Amino acid sequence: MANALRQQTRVPAEPPAMFRNKKHQDIRMWLMTCMDYFGQNSWQWEDEVQRIRYAISRMDGKEVAPFALIYRRQMTGEIGCTRQEGYEFWHVFAEQVLRRFGPTHEAEKSLREMGSVKYRGDVAKFLMEMENLNIHARVTGIAW
Repeated sequence: MANALRQQTRVPAEPPAMFRNKKHQDIRMWLMTCMDYFGQNSWQWEDEVQRIRYAISRMDGKEVAPFALIYRRQMTGEIGCTRQEGYEFWHVFAEQVLRRFGPTHEAEKSLREMGSVKYRGDVAKFLMEMENLNIHARVTGIAW
């Protein structure tokens, strides 16, 4: 009875957005929203394979769909794929997703971008942009 009352008073969770690996999307944030969704609806998501299947269904687009399809086939052994041991665990899925779509070489990218920042009449905006890139470059001191 208490379980039923708790489920009725819970605020329904919003499902995670579709992950398409666009520039504005961060896979770490997407994984966190998936985990929040599963946590808020824990009575529905007790099985890790169900969680992974749902997360895969929230991946779409030219860059993401091939990964999702291959991961699922390797997790289940469907359509002639060799089943990969451990692919049924969420932490393995999260690790594979991060490896494939996670930020790479952020520091080097930020250092390169610093060279292309131009002053356009607003010194505060220019300095803020350079400072943000400097932070992402993880340089001790000032890189510019």
